[in-house]
Amino acid sequence: MIEESVFIEFNRQMGNDIWLMGFRSEALASLAKPGQFLMIRIQGNSQDPLIRRPFSIHGIGEGNIILILYQTVGRFTSLLSLTRNHDQISVIGPLGKGFRLPGSKQGAVLVAGGMGLAPMYFLAQALPPDARRNAKLFIGFSTFQGAGLIDLIKGLGLQVSLATEDGSMGFTGTVTDLFEQAIDRDAPEEPVIYACGPHAMLKKIAQKAGRLNLTCYVSLESYMACGLGICLGCAIRAARNQDTEYYYVCKDGPVFSAEIIDWEAL
Repeated sequence: MIEESVFIEFNRQMGNDIWLMGFRSEALASLAKPGQFLMIRIQGNSQDPLIRRPFSIHGIGEGNIILILYQTVGRFTSLLSLTRNHDQISVIGPLGKGFRLPGSKQGAVLVAGGMGLAPMYFLAQALPPDARRNAKLFIGFSTFQGAGLIDLIKGLGLQVSLATEDGSMGFTGTVTDLFEQAIDRDAPEEPVIYACGPHAMLKKIAQKAGRLNLTCYVSLESYMACGLGICLGCAIRAARNQDTEYYYVCKDGPVFSAEIIDWEAL
């Protein structure tokens, strides 16, 4: 883990409220693993907001560019969207435990609900070329936005399917509906499921994987104040058969095996 002040290389709007930011860091690029995250603070005269915010590492671009995909949903992300090239931010990371990559005979199935897409690009980047071509990615939004974002994902060579709840593009319905239909009809041999998105979506994915006896990893989103397991603000209840009552998303996750989470409590 390192703390570093970096200069923003670009901050591009990819959809109505979706942004892709990049900054250069050789140290982070050498350490980061898919599924890990950073704690970020905007530098300058103001300390508002004071507390850092967690962001999944979206990927690593050419020249050790660290990519962050985010949505403007509050004060911090709204301020972040106003930053420009050469503005400075402070980052701490990489933090947390990331994804376990599939074995040589296993097929990867990625499921992203909304901004759950954030860690999936990095995961896809880490797959060997043959595994990437055979991997399936299901993305869901309430309405279609971010054509450039979808094109970026498709550039990795995955088989990409899109669901929109309003039917504005692709499959009409939730990404969970799309995933369930596809996994029943056209699942790869020995699939490993990777999912990130709202908790209700992850619960359905985990239950489906459990019924089919499939390996499933979920990346959980949570409010964090420290990102280091000190504040204990990101506790989630463990399944009954585990040797602990709670896990902490920042230090035990954010990636978990789906079977160790108490989904009813979550």
